[in-house]
Amino acid sequence: MARNWNKIWRYLHLSLGLLLVVYHARIAYYHQGMFGVTTLWSAEIDEFVSIYFIFFVMWTGLAKWPIYPWYKKRQNRKKREAKEAVATE
Repeated sequence: MARNWNKIWRYLHLSLGLLLVVYHARIAYYHQGMFGVTTLWSAEIDEFVSIYFIFFVMWTGLAKWPIYPWYKKRQNRKKREAKEAVATE
């Protein structure tokens, strides 16, 4: 399995997303009284998640999209059209 940036971003995004699920699950368990959770996260952790963590999850999600093939396809189409225009002249 070859490593490329798309796969690295994908697994980073999935890992960070799973941590975000754990964060929200603990909050839900507290409000539902499940699994003996009796305290919420501290204010510092809440601030970190709301300011930085969600930002990283969002941007790794956007970065993992393979935009380059679309750009390459568009460039190839432009080159093909230019060749056809030269050939018809």
